[in-house]
Amino acid sequence: MIITDEAKVVLEEMLKENGQDALQASLEQSCCGTSLYFTFTNKKADDQPVVVNGINVLMEGEAVLKTNTVTLKIDDEGKLTVEDSAQSSGCC
Repeated sequence: MIITDEAKVVLEEMLKENGQDALQASLEQSCCGTSLYFTFTNKKADDQPVVVNGINVLMEGEAVLKTNTVTLKIDDEGKLTVEDSAQSSGCC
């Protein structure tokens, strides 16, 4: 997983606004198979986050594999986006 410097700034602001300190990467079943999704959370004492560009990221199992091709970045409109180089264009 890559978190660009611009995305890091936005994520830090969003985490602070929500009173949370970590990004949770999880898998969810969708119409096109298994998809990666992100939520904000607070890490627990026994959690071992991966630190990506200064951001605590919690992930387990297959989510770790799915994040290998993911970049969190800011698009041309200034919005936080997830780009997955392994995902085909279009759904199903």
